[in-house]
Amino acid sequence: MKRWLSVPVLGLLLVLAACGDETSVTKRFRVIATAEVDGQKVEGSTVMEITYEKLDEKRSAVGRGGTATATGEALILDLKGRGTVYVLPVENYLPSGALLEVYKQGLLRSLGITHGIGTLTGEDLDRVRQARGRIPFQGLGNRLPAFVAFRDEKDPKTIYEVDPKNVGQSFPGVGFVGLEIEFADAPVTNVLKQRLPWLENPKNEQRFEQDPPGQQRAVVDRPIGFKMTTELFFEH
Repeated sequence: MKRWLSVPVLGLLLVLAACGDETSVTKRFRVIATAEVDGQKVEGSTVMEITYEKLDEKRSAVGRGGTATATGEALILDLKGRGTVYVLPVENYLPSGALLEVYKQGLLRSLGITHGIGTLTGEDLDRVRQARGRIPFQGLGNRLPAFVAFRDEKDPKTIYEVDPKNVGQSFPGVGFVGLEIEFADAPVTNVLKQRLPWLENPKNEQRFEQDPPGQQRAVVDRPIGFKMTTELFFEH
């Protein structure tokens, strides 16, 4: 009798466990940037992790909603002695000029999911959960993350923006090929602070350029160096 009862009990536990997983999914993926240097392709990559959660009626005042949390850091793309491009986890192409996170929504768009984070369905989460392989990155409005470089990596104030559609303007002989996502179980990358030690400085210290008091410009009119903070090099 005890042996006969164990089967439905086990089945019930499995069903309950599965139901608990339906409202959230955690996915780890590698962001891969490919460039061409004098006709030869080079790649740089960084591993990130994002968790999407669909709120149930009891946790949402409007009966729906969702959240996304992420960990990761900017991608380092070394150009075979020509220099280095850093692909930030934010974009800089909005009319407002704001630097906004790119991968939380970009991962969804890359998988063909059109719902926003606050309106994700169980089917959307299943699509994220089942994602495999390597696919092109698809940002909102086909926008790419911001690309930056430094005239001197030891001095954050020497940061400048690189146009991904015309990388050769900043690095002669170099062209940007594309940005892709590859789903993987590798550890989240943690090397950026070794490359740029000044990222370890306290958040309240001014590392980048800043307009003088009384002469501040609208955000959209500021070069990227006047909008940067150390936090913008990380996904969180």
